[in-house]
Amino acid sequence: MKVATLSLFCLFPGLSLAQTTTRQAALKAEADFAAQIAASGSRAGFLAFSAPEGVVFEDGDAVNAPALWQARPATGTPPLAWTPVWADAAQSGEMAYTTGTWRRGPTAAPTATGQYVTVWHKQLNGDWKFVVDMGVEHGQISAATEPGAEVAHPLLPTAQALPTAAPNGILLALERKFIADEMKTPAKTYQECLSTEGRLYRPGQLALTGSSAQVVSENPGFAYLFVPTTVRLAASGDIGFAVGTLRRPSPIAGQPEETGSYLRIWRREAVAGWRLALEMLNIGTGGEAESEGNAAAKK
Repeated sequence: MKVATLSLFCLFPGLSLAQTTTRQAALKAEADFAAQIAASGSRAGFLAFSAPEGVVFEDGDAVNAPALWQARPATGTPPLAWTPVWADAAQSGEMAYTTGTWRRGPTAAPTATGQYVTVWHKQLNGDWKFVVDMGVEHGQISAATEPGAEVAHPLLPTAQALPTAAPNGILLALERKFIADEMKTPAKTYQECLSTEGRLYRPGQLALTGSSAQVVSENPGFAYLFVPTTVRLAASGDIGFAVGTLRRPSPIAGQPEETGSYLRIWRREAVAGWRLALEMLNIGTGGEAESEGNAAAKK
């Protein structure tokens, strides 16, 4: 057992044994999710792996995943293929997220491609189900973003677990401060909050990670008005997510404002404290973003 434990730490430096185990469980759930879709179609897959409160996004709006897919026909929605490239997990063992590339159509000549983020939560019966599934389409795949054989993870360790009686309140306060600051000074706010391993996903763009994300954060453009609708912090107080709505006036006179939804994942790093680990913006009508569920339905 000691040898096995040592091997896990060598394979996943920066992650505790609990995080490594949880991360592997979420990746297995994701693989099973993809296999279910390949075998039985998108409807069966999404219904099997969505939590009762799970959400996907249609035209920028958050919708209940089970209700959406229950209303869809069992056939006529060819499956969507995707591959995780990054995964992280909470020390408490009940929350994790995965992110990577998705493609629709033949591997050699996909009709659409993009990035996705799936937030997983362990259910009371031990099953892993997704609570959030969001994606953006960018229409291109480059060698730099092709998934490799190994799924990467943060090298920066999270802070020691800090259980609390009101974890969601902590995350909501963090979100509200970020939103208030971002409305006043967006560039400064992103620079101060973004992790050095941060990931930014925008419609029509390839994934921005690490130093690339840092550069973009220096000039994010006009500020968005974000309104959180759901926040959830892991019991260990180290990883959490926020989902909500967004809107921003168009920089072009006479054009409609941007509206849609956002997903932010926060991570309490051992040295830097709370940092923005990932942000995805899913723009509605007139935008290019779409969820895995929406993409699958449009095939």
